Amino acid sequence: MTLKTILSLFMVCCWLSLSAQDYKPAPNDERSATEIAGDFNYLLRASRTVDTKRYPGVRGTPYRYKNFGQVQLFDAAMHPYPLDSANYNGFSSQFEFYHEGVLRELNGNNFLRVEVVQPEGANHIYARGINMKFRKSYARVIFQGENIIATQIYNVINDEKVVEKPGQTLKLRRFSAKSLHYAMVDGEFVTLKLTPKNLAEDLGHPSALKKYMKAEKLKPKREADLLLIFAEADGLF
Repeated sequence: MTLKTILSLFMVCCWLSLSAQDYKPAPNDERSATEIAGDFNYLLRASRTVDTKRYPGVRGTPYRYKNFGQVQLFDAAMHPYPLDSANYNGFSSQFEFYHEGVLRELNGNNFLRVEVVQPEGANHIYARGINMKFRKSYARVIFQGENIIATQIYNVINDEKVVEKPGQTLKLRRFSAKSLHYAMVDGEFVTLKLTPKNLAEDLGHPSALKKYMKAEKLKPKREADLLLIFAEADGLF
């Protein structure tokens, strides 16, 4: 295992060690008025306004979530900044939020960890710089075990299709989203392919995992099944 890999794994573990502090919105914000004002001033300094109509003629959406909702940002000192209306833009690889009706884009260098509050189930945890292939993007941490840490990149591209019609050429543009999966497996960075055969090989236990997936009728492309496979693989080391 290289020193670079060891340091990357160490940073992942440090950022994720706060899992016991997952943000749960409280009915009343316990911060003082001065603290709230100071936090918002920092958020404004660490963000810039963006035009809501900056993607003219492009169909679809670059956003990961259907609606803007509650998130908790953490700066380098792990100080929390709650927001009520934020979303992840998979095209720009940045989080955005509304403040007084104005859309703003956060500078990802200022917030290494983001938790997106889910109405049901566990919050979605994002960390910046932990995916060795997408260091400037936020990666969602979908599994953390003793030997395996798996991440997901929500990657959006502006896909252009040329359509020829009698007397005219049309260029149709649409946001196209794809979830890419990666993992640190026993200290090695691996690109995951979500087929039973390839995933079993990527996770280092082809025979045992293929038998497990077949016996339990698990499909890697279903997230709930994928987490079970990660847990099984993690216990085989």
